[in-house]
Amino acid sequence: MPRLRPLVALIALLGLLALSAPALAAAPVPTESYASLLPQIDAQKGDPKRVVAATIDKARHHIRVTLADGSRPLVVYPVAQDKFLVDTLLHHHIRPKYTPAKKVHHVLRYIAAGVVAVVLLIGAGVWFYTRGREHEPELPNTQPAAPPPDSSTQ
Repeated sequence: MPRLRPLVALIALLGLLALSAPALAAAPVPTESYASLLPQIDAQKGDPKRVVAATIDKARHHIRVTLADGSRPLVVYPVAQDKFLVDTLLHHHIRPKYTPAKKVHHVLRYIAAGVVAVVLLIGAGVWFYTRGREHEPELPNTQPAAPPPDSSTQ
């Protein structure tokens, strides 16, 4: 039974690691080309692929458009076409929203924090596991000490 505890702890740790991998995976973002975006901006009111709203990220040169059918594809546009794209949206009565400049968030910080948390949890588990064991007390020596042999009697 004492050898079973480390095995159960190892299995639990492997289970946690297996469950954490899908959590880090991101869902794929639907994308479209810039060339397919321009006819969608020019489309008439009845067209389900007509652009109804747009959010522009000038720092990354991305535009997320909302189409009349409810889909929200992401389009990467050329840097030189920034002014033309905004003017075209405004000409078709689509007022673009701009994403605010965000502070840089490093993904590695979150990964490192997760690793530190897992290490702390493992350390706490080991501490509780070893703290619960009782150490065997040393038995006092009840036999009287034998006198040293006398070297003068020989």
